[in-house]
Amino acid sequence: MKFTHDAYTNLIKKLQEKGYIFCNYDNYDLKNKTVILRHDIDLKLEKAIDIVNIENKLGVSAYYFVLLSTDFYNINSFKNIKILNEIRNMGGKIGLHFDETKYNLQTKDDYIEAIKHELKILSIILDEDINVVSMHRPSKKFLEMNLEIPGVINSYQKKFFSEIKYISDSRMYWREDVDRIVENEEYSKLHILTHPFCYDKKEESFKIKLEKFLNEAYDERLKNLDSNITDLDEIIRERKND
Repeated sequence: MKFTHDAYTNLIKKLQEKGYIFCNYDNYDLKNKTVILRHDIDLKLEKAIDIVNIENKLGVSAYYFVLLSTDFYNINSFKNIKILNEIRNMGGKIGLHFDETKYNLQTKDDYIEAIKHELKILSIILDEDINVVSMHRPSKKFLEMNLEIPGVINSYQKKFFSEIKYISDSRMYWREDVDRIVENEEYSKLHILTHPFCYDKKEESFKIKLEKFLNEAYDERLKNLDSNITDLDEIIRERKND
């Protein structure tokens, strides 16, 4: 499968043609043929808008998991609150993308306390009860504990991998041929993870995407500085002439 908007559109259409019902984590087992769509937002929140637009036009919805502890974006900024609201207005469901490396977690209770702490913060920011979590680069220790969190859906519980066929495009690499799996209807229940950062209008390598992301960071910093510092151009020119 190519990492383009057209290819993602075709994947959704093929799932619909094959009769898959797009479901949530709490109702995937109520129908015989279901799919859960999940997106992890690791680097750039804006990229999610392209994906939710596609889903909205096709009448389906997915989960969008966002990080609280990342240096790449701030979900509490004015700009990003608008993006998250846009995702929700088009049917996207927001969840917590939890990075365990931020904490010194030893026991199950440690994990539960830290996850619930971040869920509370995210719920306050969005003024909505957020009760679903996905892990960011989960450790072997976490995966093996099959953590059950009271009142919270953990998308990495074993039932979402044993009862459902899990497929991921991590780092622009599908470990299994998702097109073939859907076309041949090899599984009645699917759990599909994609990363919106990887998809664009035209096909590009992961290297090119990262280079563009780095270059865009300069322009974004410049824009933010301009909105916060009077006469920024003059200051920058003075520094260059020193």
